[in-house]
Amino acid sequence: MKRLRNAGKRLSDLDIGRSDFVQGEVRVYGMAGVIMASVTNADSQVGASLLPDLYHARLITMHGHGMLLYGEERPQGDAGPSYVQEWSVMVERP
Repeated sequence: MKRLRNAGKRLSDLDIGRSDFVQGEVRVYGMAGVIMASVTNADSQVGASLLPDLYHARLITMHGHGMLLYGEERPQGDAGPSYVQEWSVMVERP
């Protein structure tokens, strides 16, 4: 999984290509009427997020082994503004 934006601004293709993949389990769930997405360590019992959660998450497209999620990223503790964020998710086949 890769984040495609920084503080709401879309990263260049070069920056996206250079960025590291975050490996984990993508979880999509509803909480208080809001669709949320998170990336957690699949081996963790606690399920701590590896990235800030995605609020109002929407599936934009799916193709092959990949999908694009779109939503709003908020700073930890909601301290500060929220930003548009996109995740490029690659599904690992067993």
